[in-house]
Amino acid sequence: MRTATIMTIVALAAAFALSGCGSENGDTITIVFAAGNDPSGATASLIERYNATHPGVEVRFQIMPANTDTQHDAYVTYLSAHESSIDLYSLDVIWTAEFARAGWVEPLPEAIVHPEEFLSGPIASVTYEGKIYAVPWFTDAGVLYYREDLLEDAGLSVPQTWDAFVAACEAVVTSSDMDGFVWQGARYEGLVCNFLEYLWGVGGSLDPDHLLAEPELAASEITETLNLMSGLIANDAVTPRSVLTYKEEDARRLFTEGRSLFLRNWPYAWGMAEEEGSKVIGKTGIAPLPHAKNRTSYSTIGGWNIALSSFSEHRQEALEFLSFITSEEALRLRAIEGSYMPTRLVTYEDPAVLEANPHFADFFEVFKNTRNRPRSPHYPRISDVIQENVHRALSGEITSKAAAEKIVTELADILSQ
Repeated sequence: MRTATIMTIVALAAAFALSGCGSENGDTITIVFAAGNDPSGATASLIERYNATHPGVEVRFQIMPANTDTQHDAYVTYLSAHESSIDLYSLDVIWTAEFARAGWVEPLPEAIVHPEEFLSGPIASVTYEGKIYAVPWFTDAGVLYYREDLLEDAGLSVPQTWDAFVAACEAVVTSSDMDGFVWQGARYEGLVCNFLEYLWGVGGSLDPDHLLAEPELAASEITETLNLMSGLIANDAVTPRSVLTYKEEDARRLFTEGRSLFLRNWPYAWGMAEEEGSKVIGKTGIAPLPHAKNRTSYSTIGGWNIALSSFSEHRQEALEFLSFITSEEALRLRAIEGSYMPTRLVTYEDPAVLEANPHFADFFEVFKNTRNRPRSPHYPRISDVIQENVHRALSGEITSKAAAEKIVTELADILSQ
């Protein structure tokens, strides 16, 4: 762990201790909710409303670092010491299994969350070994952005298969000043999200049972996926080789500067495509990602959930606030004021939400087909294996077949533990 990260965690621990977290102050019970900052102010507004209507309880918003890894390490440091200073934690969707297996968060009572009320992807992300450990708060998923004007000028509809997608790029991209398709190909977590979407789109899977029972088939699917990704990069009309260094903002900038036909990114990019300074205002469409012929498109789910600390000294009061902050009313307000993508199905039918965010209807079509990254307490190791081998294959350091075999062998070993 880097020194800066350690210092951040030490500072956070000191702040928790000084804030009187999770304590009783006279007749007032303090509940601490830890989550990333909300620049829109919607979360703070909801907490103020809750405090005003719940005498005897004060909820405090502990704002965590923006860097997800730093936030994760701070949580691990604190929870591994069985500290009770924080009652509720906002968890990245990939952390549920790790925190649940460690005993740091509690399974929730059935009355707190009703799975049928939520999108299936977010519900899967809070489930570990048949139990629900958190409530889905807001969601995210990979989305295909495209230039409506350029496709219309070329007489083309939005391509659904990869063959049609490549053909569209070749038909529209006739200048070296424009790329066909930009995405996240740097060696980091974003590459894992992209890789899985390609894999699912060819019918593949990293499901533990599949890897362990059918390793040769799994390796074949991964090889096909890596060949598909490499083929896009090899085609001058589709993806530039520089994509191997791109993260979200690198790809997003090219699209909003009018320099790419298609973009794979998260929902946040929509607002930036429509803001002042963008060269694609009013020209952008949203669609599911392409897939192989006779297959189905799936997007990698992102987002955050809220879990109850196993060490909370005010469990009942914390659960009451948890129900409030993840309620239909709260998600509605966060969607309107902060443009956060809700996890509850009914919110996508709310007239006020759709009036404030008409594009939510298009995102909903994508969110209906989402999948989670491998749910495992050992996820960080799984991610490292995928990142290393996928990037080496796309860089040409090893063959797609060799990378696929390494992924299957190493993941099978991790997942069987």
